[in-house]
Amino acid sequence: MKKRFEALDSFRGICAISVVIFHMHFVNSITELDFFRGSAIFVEFFFVLSGFVLAHGYGEKKDLNFNAFIKARFFRIYPLHIFMLAIFILLELGKLFAYKLGGISFNNLPFTNDTSVEQILPNLLLIHSWTPFSDPLSFNYPSWSISIEFYSYVLLFFTIAFFKTSKSIVWFCISAIAFSLIYFKSDILVESVLKGLSCFFGGTVIYLLFKKHSYFKFRPALATVIELFLLFLIVQVVIVNFKYKPIIAPILFLLTVLFFAYEAGLVSKFLKLNVFQTIGKLSYSIYMTHAAILFILTSIGIIIQKITGINVAPTISSQRYLDFGGAVINNVFILLTLTVIIYISKITYNTIEKKGLALNKK
Repeated sequence: MKKRFEALDSFRGICAISVVIFHMHFVNSITELDFFRGSAIFVEFFFVLSGFVLAHGYGEKKDLNFNAFIKARFFRIYPLHIFMLAIFILLELGKLFAYKLGGISFNNLPFTNDTSVEQILPNLLLIHSWTPFSDPLSFNYPSWSISIEFYSYVLLFFTIAFFKTSKSIVWFCISAIAFSLIYFKSDILVESVLKGLSCFFGGTVIYLLFKKHSYFKFRPALATVIELFLLFLIVQVVIVNFKYKPIIAPILFLLTVLFFAYEAGLVSKFLKLNVFQTIGKLSYSIYMTHAAILFILTSIGIIIQKITGINVAPTISSQRYLDFGGAVINNVFILLTLTVIIYISKITYNTIEKKGLALNKK
């Protein structure tokens, strides 16, 4: 049986929650802390984790079949993606209904800009992050990374199938070239593709490094110090904006995934607690459902503001915020919103994700 990296599973959940809070905007609340304002970069952590785990699951298979491989990946991610795309289209229809009958307009007119009709097909095909002709942040905007991941899976298959003995070199070259293009700000490929390829295939290389040295044994005290130091560095890199952050942050994520794969320190033991494992299990649903839930919450705030005249949904520096009456109550609303998102994610995990996996087995 393949080893399960439980500490890394928990990282997936923690990163998902951080991205959710990044997408929230409450006046005078934790959403405005520098750490959460920089948490968008944790999507690159997802790519690293995916590359690591996929290399672990498929990298050494000698008889890897394309149909079986791609079906497994398709049914893992596509059912929830298509469900959330349908939800966003329904939300746009709701905006259209409110605009036509009540004259209520939200941030954008219905079916315009990032929710225009011509963006539907690229989203259906999961190519919206791969071309300069589509908006990667259209409709369910977190799905931009799912678009990158899906076709990274396809590329991974071909590297395994056609470069059996030299796949490690190919993986390293893909990651290194993508990082180089990011460094030189090249427009040969769109930015989202370069982010995904550099980190995803960086994750595969890190897995090979871990596999080669998996026999290493760290003293728990030393491992704990290293784990805490890596977490400290991550916090600092997320908070501070500097020129080479798009390169340094992913490299730090690669080192973090490599070391935490050993699960040698107390932090790793802490990450194996049930609460973190549960959030890790629900991380894909948390990531994919939260944008719709936040949109509904913001829309309710806008409607309350229009009806009562109370400035519940102010626009600050071109960004729509929510303000329910001060820092304390706003932070309580954040906690309640996170609770709702996790609850909804548990439902989508059981009714969509698990059923998608069952469809693959059939």
